[in-house]
Amino acid sequence: MKLEPIGAFFIDKAWKEGADCLAAACEESGGEITGSQLKLVLSRGERTLIRMDNEGKTVGWGAVKVDQLPNLRALHVTNLVAPHGHFEQFFTEIKAMASTLGCSEVRCAAKPAQARLYRMKCGFSPVYEVLKVEV
Repeated sequence: MKLEPIGAFFIDKAWKEGADCLAAACEESGGEITGSQLKLVLSRGERTLIRMDNEGKTVGWGAVKVDQLPNLRALHVTNLVAPHGHFEQFFTEIKAMASTLGCSEVRCAAKPAQARLYRMKCGFSPVYEVLKVEV
């Protein structure tokens, strides 16, 4: 199993090789970002595209960013698509990536079912709940 960061110059190529599936993850963002906007943000280097490979086959794609907060530095997994890719098998590598980038923790946003899975399989714990109201 291998977690492969994809450089900003190679986003278009990766998109054609399957990273475009991240558009489905964007649909779950509550309108924060579209697939085409994510591609632009990745190509600018504002987030990092990661490819999850297992035995030479791509089994998932993700996008991450570093959040420098006042009291900590966190690697935030902003988007993830790994159908039957068993994301948790790559979590050790994601934590290693976070450490290499000077982060003290990994964060992600998740809906309730995903959150339960991430808590159970990867040891995540809730930080706070984000709520919204239309104006």
